[in-house]
Amino acid sequence: MSRRSAAHVLSLALLYALMVGSFHPVDLALGAVLALGVMRLFPMAGLPPVLSPREHWRRTLHLPRFGWALAVLVAKSCFQVLTVIFGHRDLTNRAGVVDVPMGERTARGVQVSSWVMSLSPGTVLLELDWEKRVMRMHALDASDPEQLLRQQDDFYQRYQRAVFP
Repeated sequence: MSRRSAAHVLSLALLYALMVGSFHPVDLALGAVLALGVMRLFPMAGLPPVLSPREHWRRTLHLPRFGWALAVLVAKSCFQVLTVIFGHRDLTNRAGVVDVPMGERTARGVQVSSWVMSLSPGTVLLELDWEKRVMRMHALDASDPEQLLRQQDDFYQRYQRAVFP
């Protein structure tokens, strides 16, 4: 195992220990085992792309805008879900599955888009179909699939693409 991989395992194991609130050796060992599993299941997660210094700074400068847009998206989604929970909006028989094209996204871009989908209340990633190049998501309100596709593409084009293409 390379030093870099060992550092990733250690970081993830410490994160696990913080989450469970225990630094007992058994918990640290379990965290390390889980970290190895995550790194094997999601091999790209630990490998950042090699970027030129100029590209690195360009992406870094766009990162706050992406973070702000993500926070706004999550807040709006929370509000929409709360309107359903408290009965101000009826979505009976409107939930459904929508296939979102991956388009020009890189593999890392697909990972980030999938994360954004699942982070926003009301939508969740179900499956990545690499052969058809679609991300299958479930939406609480899928009554207008075209609007959902436009929203996903708009977020990618306006905020994500500059940081995670």
